[in-house]
Amino acid sequence: MIRAASCGLVLLGLAGCGAPDGGAAAPPVAGRLTPAQLAFLKFAPVAEVEVGELGDITGTIELDPRYTARLGALVPGRVAELLVEVGDAVTAGEPLLVLDSPEVRAAEAEYVRAEADLVVARRAAARATALRAAGAVAEKDYLQATEDARKAAADFERARAALDRLGVAPGERTSRYVLRAPLAGTVVERRALVGMEATPDAAEPLIVVSDLAHLRVAARLPERQLALVRAGEAVGIHVDAYPQEFPGEVAAVGDVIDDATRTVPVRCTLPNPDRLLKPAMFARVTLKAPPGTRLTVVPATALLSDGRGYRVVVRGADGGLALRPVQVGAEVGGKVQVLGGVALGEDVVVDGALLAAQALAAS
Repeated sequence: MIRAASCGLVLLGLAGCGAPDGGAAAPPVAGRLTPAQLAFLKFAPVAEVEVGELGDITGTIELDPRYTARLGALVPGRVAELLVEVGDAVTAGEPLLVLDSPEVRAAEAEYVRAEADLVVARRAAARATALRAAGAVAEKDYLQATEDARKAAADFERARAALDRLGVAPGERTSRYVLRAPLAGTVVERRALVGMEATPDAAEPLIVVSDLAHLRVAARLPERQLALVRAGEAVGIHVDAYPQEFPGEVAAVGDVIDDATRTVPVRCTLPNPDRLLKPAMFARVTLKAPPGTRLTVVPATALLSDGRGYRVVVRGADGGLALRPVQVGAEVGGKVQVLGGVALGEDVVVDGALLAAQALAAS
């Protein structure tokens, strides 16, 4: 095992103070491994590679909230009529269901009252204005009449806005509220039933409409790959139903790491013009690297971990071996990005690293 001790590092029995900036943790130790042990080891150089893909993560296809409407009742009422079924294509403004609501009737009555009050108030204000010009009315009476007219106008506008909000024309004399689609799309869910009571504060929507030409993928990104993924970068989406890759884009990378899985949420936009992809499908998300992305890497088998950090066994110019701490980044295709601790071209043990470390510790 690799163990960290006080006063710096004592790695597998090799005393020395490790330098986190890439200096050797201990001087090369030549001749400590037998020829048979050395013959078992395989080496590979620290290399710089250009990567086009950063690996795959799994996710689930979802409705895109930007193109989805979860519709409830604006007023309490009883479902009187259903006009669509799940799977129906609808246009913006198309009626979906009808509610019978006493509040619609009350809003219409309030509009009629406010309209009548406005007519009376305006006549009174006009009369007060004429009398004021003739000096036949007290100033306070004139001011009261004009103020009453302003209040009546405000009440009327509020009553008219309430009718507009409910989609009811003035003078329609109805108690029916029509729920309409705010966008073009497909009815993907309908919980409403004829005769059920609906309220504005209901937890579940009556109808869900979504434009299925626009979906998204929710996935979890391993913490080690976080530095390589940015919003706006391309991804490829794969599902079991079809052989082709569907293009997408990283929309957002989460800010909080999950303690249990050491992953962060990632959302990807997913155009779906042919409607081939369906919500709730499982998807494999291939992360695409920006053109020209180059990483300094070692094979993943070269890394030894003590639970606190990583080490590699490095072969020096004189053939001696030494353990050295390294800082690592993302894992891509069986290779791990190294951010420091080794230099390009240095040889590291990639097969038998644990054996070499144990042999060095025992020597």
